[in-house]
Amino acid sequence: MLKDVLGKEGEKVFLLGNEAIARGAIESGIDIVSCYPGTPSSEITDTLAQACSHLRGKMDYFVEYSTNEKVAFETGIGASLAGKRALVTMKHVGLNVAADSLFSFAYVGARGGFVVVTADDPTMHSSQNEQDNRWYGKSAKLPVLEPSGVNEAKELVKVAFDLSERFGLPMIFRTYTRLSHSSGIVDLGEIPEKRFEKVGWERRPETDVVLPAHARKLKLVLLEKLEKIENHFDKFEFNWIEDGDGDTGIIACGLSYSYVKEAIENLRSKNDFDSPPVLKLSSMHPVPEKLIERFTDGLKKVLVVEEVDPFIEMHVKALDVEVLGKLSGDMPMNYEYNVPVVEMGIARVFGLEPSRDYEAIMNRELASIAPPRPPVLCPGCPHTATFYAIKKAGGEVLPSDIGCYTLGINKPLEAVDTTICMGASAGVANGLSYFVDGKIVATIGDSTFFHAGMPPLANAVYNNLNYTLIIMDNSTTGMTGHQPHPGTGIRACGEGRRVSLEDVVKGLGVEFVEVVNSYNVRKLIESIRRAIEHDGVAVVISRHPCAILWTRERKRKGIEVRAFEVAENCTVCMKCITDFTCPAIFVDDGKVGIDAALCVGCAVCASICPEKAIKPKGVGR
Repeated sequence: MLKDVLGKEGEKVFLLGNEAIARGAIESGIDIVSCYPGTPSSEITDTLAQACSHLRGKMDYFVEYSTNEKVAFETGIGASLAGKRALVTMKHVGLNVAADSLFSFAYVGARGGFVVVTADDPTMHSSQNEQDNRWYGKSAKLPVLEPSGVNEAKELVKVAFDLSERFGLPMIFRTYTRLSHSSGIVDLGEIPEKRFEKVGWERRPETDVVLPAHARKLKLVLLEKLEKIENHFDKFEFNWIEDGDGDTGIIACGLSYSYVKEAIENLRSKNDFDSPPVLKLSSMHPVPEKLIERFTDGLKKVLVVEEVDPFIEMHVKALDVEVLGKLSGDMPMNYEYNVPVVEMGIARVFGLEPSRDYEAIMNRELASIAPPRPPVLCPGCPHTATFYAIKKAGGEVLPSDIGCYTLGINKPLEAVDTTICMGASAGVANGLSYFVDGKIVATIGDSTFFHAGMPPLANAVYNNLNYTLIIMDNSTTGMTGHQPHPGTGIRACGEGRRVSLEDVVKGLGVEFVEVVNSYNVRKLIESIRRAIEHDGVAVVISRHPCAILWTRERKRKGIEVRAFEVAENCTVCMKCITDFTCPAIFVDDGKVGIDAALCVGCAVCASICPEKAIKPKGVGR
């Protein structure tokens, strides 16, 4: 909670991992935070955006929801080169978007502290892949830090800023879903006093302009910085060795350290088992080789426990010790770790009996009390109406994009054929339009369009391609928590200037542009049909606020949210089930009903009912 995030020095408060990172940034005296929201990282900037007005005049900083991760990263670069502290946050795949800037900024180096938080998503709870962003540290030759718990996350952010300025390096701060969304007790430190302050620009073209002659020199400087920080990590206060018994040790990385400690205690309760030696690591790159050599000296085997890829395991394999982990099959190669997974892995390596029959618990007991529940679009979601209209209008080839609307893949809509990454709906439609028969109708959200949808649309106009792009404008960044974007005209800390979607589309050269209310299904179908028949690139903006925000706003204004119900003239044709879908509509004992607690009164189901049997509650009985 915000009041806990803003608590006084010396207090102990219960914070979400992302809130702890935000508090660490505040205690670091950041000057700016920039981001593109993405689960599981979003709450970091959301928290800092809420906190900035409370701290104004005491600890001043700027907050920016940028149009994409590359822009966010470069905003941070500008601040750092001006000698200011910049926190940049994004989810793991966001760093792919910012990678072009990341690799070059490594050569330039940080002046003011620069920390990029990248949140990995093992098991892909809300992501399209399971990439391990520690590889970016190795590839870009940058340090990577990884906390082992919520309180350490706060402390490590401060250390990251100090190290960034001490070694002149951008720092990668890796977290992941379980750490970002877990809660723990945090010891609050001092919030520094700081005012907004302009500075004079100091021109340094020899380091800041990475033309080849400069870059060749800067790479040597970067390698020298990396060697120095590796030596520092060999004695780093957040890495340590815990003595134990036996000739098999465990290297525990980041949050896995917490899993390892709890797993060992569980195993000791079931087995005659002394705790093995443990090396806890929070610096992932450069790998502290001397520290690892000290730990493995005298050991015959070492088990590496780490999230996602065998990153540390591959480094340790070069040493004269048998290494166990993902590559040996002793730890799972895929998906998220937790205490049961780690405990079963340690049990296998040490020949112990797990404290519980976890497989039976997961497969039988939990499955019996937690029936599968597929994700669905919200009741009244305007995207549902849009997908319904696309199918009725004759859309046949349906590339889509990243957002809530990816759920349009599910029955009965089945209106999503491809989803690759941000902005790829329009990009993939470009390629499809050269070769595929059928009416191509691509879908993209408003925030995603501003993020990465404009370049492929300009490409389509330039190359005289032929497809329809539906921009599903719900006036927010819905999936990540309703953050604003240029189309909303709202900034993180106040009002901004609204960028018109239709003006942008027309400015890119699209000749067919129509804006339709998403809930007006008949007009939307007609508009999409015209767009499909248009010879060239056509754009339909299907616009209605996100149902959650729409309902919240009506209630705030005292407007009655009137639910709908099924009247007696229903013939049970099931069109509202087989052609449309809404979580508020259900079938009970062969009859269709509407859950008044879920219905938001959008009336879309009423407009598609052939018998006009769906009416506002209390009308038509």
